[in-house]
Amino acid sequence: MTECSTQLGFDFYKKSTLTVDFQGGDLSSDGGLLLVRQADERLGLLKQLAGCILDWRNPLFITHTLEDQVRQRVYQICAGYEDADDSDDLRKDPVLKIACDRLPTEEQDLASQPTITRLENRVDKHSMSAIRESFVRQFIAGYSQAPESLVLDIDGWDDETHGGQQLTFFNGYFDQHMYFPVQINEAKTGKPIVLLLRPGNSHPGKGVKVVLAWLLWRLKRAWPEVSITVRGDCGFSLPELKRVCQRLGAEYVFGIASNCVLKKKSSDLLERARLQFHRTGHKARLFDDVYYQAKSWAAPERVIMKAEWLEKGPNPRYLVTSRLDDPQWLYDQFYVQRGETCENRIKELKAGLKADRLSCHAFHANQFRLYLHQAAYWLMLEIRDAAQGTVFEKAQVSRLRDQLIKLGARVRLTARRVWVQMASACPWKEVITIVCSRLVEPLRC
Repeated sequence: MTECSTQLGFDFYKKSTLTVDFQGGDLSSDGGLLLVRQADERLGLLKQLAGCILDWRNPLFITHTLEDQVRQRVYQICAGYEDADDSDDLRKDPVLKIACDRLPTEEQDLASQPTITRLENRVDKHSMSAIRESFVRQFIAGYSQAPESLVLDIDGWDDETHGGQQLTFFNGYFDQHMYFPVQINEAKTGKPIVLLLRPGNSHPGKGVKVVLAWLLWRLKRAWPEVSITVRGDCGFSLPELKRVCQRLGAEYVFGIASNCVLKKKSSDLLERARLQFHRTGHKARLFDDVYYQAKSWAAPERVIMKAEWLEKGPNPRYLVTSRLDDPQWLYDQFYVQRGETCENRIKELKAGLKADRLSCHAFHANQFRLYLHQAAYWLMLEIRDAAQGTVFEKAQVSRLRDQLIKLGARVRLTARRVWVQMASACPWKEVITIVCSRLVEPLRC
């Protein structure tokens, strides 16, 4: 049968006849995926992740290895294709095939949506635990020498659900049916070390005790002398979490909710802030500390009080901490930094990599999806680290994808090499050259 070439005719161009067709050859709109693969090659992340999964299939009938499937799925997420359904359209993409160690001209395409979906639904609890351990092991290996201190940010985020997923429940605070994942980030690198999926009706701090204790123990075993501070909002100022920190030698700084006792203790400081505001006409902020013991606490603890008076009225805040730093420094220069190192990282995961797309029916399958998005985020952070000194050194994940990954590329296969040719007018070719050269360098561990 003769194939008919689809042609598009445009009449705005007057210098000559303009005709557009779809006969350009092996082209890809994601030429920058090669940077993602190079970042993965440098870290060895996805190979380790795939090695944690027990293969349930008959080896005589395997076409796509687990490593191939994990690579394909994570690279698609990096390129902005968050659904397994996208695999059907992308399995022939020449650059994606190269990134997954296949020749672009091979008749055997990459995995289809049913194959990817079977993988997501067959990962068991044992494999999940191994994957979580793999991320921590990779995090530790990323330091060439033991750090002096670490700050671990902990926070939860809402993930609205729209179907009949297991353990999706209505949450009255967020007024929606949802999952309630919790994330533990390392502040300096921004990497999410732990991503734990929880039912939608969980308390912000529920289920965190065991995983936090395990993480602190794991880090202390690797670096016995490291100083660790755990930082979180008032949802995590639970006695059980503070006891975990105390038992494992970690400091903590948590927000705590206001109550009548704290209001009474801070009333004098708040009155001074009110008088200062009316005297100067500008917002007033005063800080102090006090020792306070709630009924559920084993002993009195240090509480930082911020008495702030704004044009709209009072705005007091409280922290409970085991640290002895200056109250104002601890609040302004330490605690509020979690907005950048944790909350903005969650926004990147959700908005930039669609980590909230947990649409599988099985709860454990959605947990595995979270791990895939976590891995994709690590790879994107590796590219951003390699872009230090360029205009992309502080770029959001969405910008990295739109300008460094979504690049048109022509793929040609000759007798000696595979050519991936990008546009001569590519505005970021110097940056791409720098990033590639840095990613090719071996990781110093």
